[in-house]
Formats: sequence, C-alpha cells, structure tokens
Amino acid sequence: PYHPQTQGKLERFHRSLKAEVLQGKWFADDGELQRAFDHWRTVYNLERPHEALDMAVPASRYQPSARQYSASVTSAEYDEGVMV
Repeated sequence: PYHPQTQGKLERFHRSLKAEVLQGKWFADDGELQRAFDHWRTVYNLERPHEALDMAVPASRYQPSARQYSASVTSAEYDEGVMV
C-alpha cells in the first residue's frame, strides 16, 4: 500500500493537475494559485468527461460515505519516551 503502483487514480489526478494547472505557469500569489486550482477542480469533476468512466464526469459516480464522522479529533496517544 501507499506506493504509486497501488495508487493509480490518485497518481493520475496529480499528473493531470500538474500538466493542466502548474506546468509552465507562474502565479503572483497563493490566492491566484488557489483560484486556478478551484476552477480546475470544478472542470475536472463536474464538466470534463473521463475515458475511464465511459465518458461520464467523476461527480456522476460519487457516493458519499454512509459513515458518520466526529466533528472533533481525539488527541493522539504515544508510548512513554516517544518524542514527536
């Protein structure tokens, strides 16, 4: 687990992000970069068809998890003597 070979969808997403948003571009500040990411993410997920999804958009295949998540995160516990 957690190797590029086992994370194909995530690796493909990052490759597309780099090629379509970052490659050969310069951004004046973090805000401009964030706006570019936000616009691209909308197009990628809601507008652009994907071959791997039989030309559907990713949003058409998304299903939220049925699990409920806690609004608060519990503190991490470490064994005695562990430095973090």
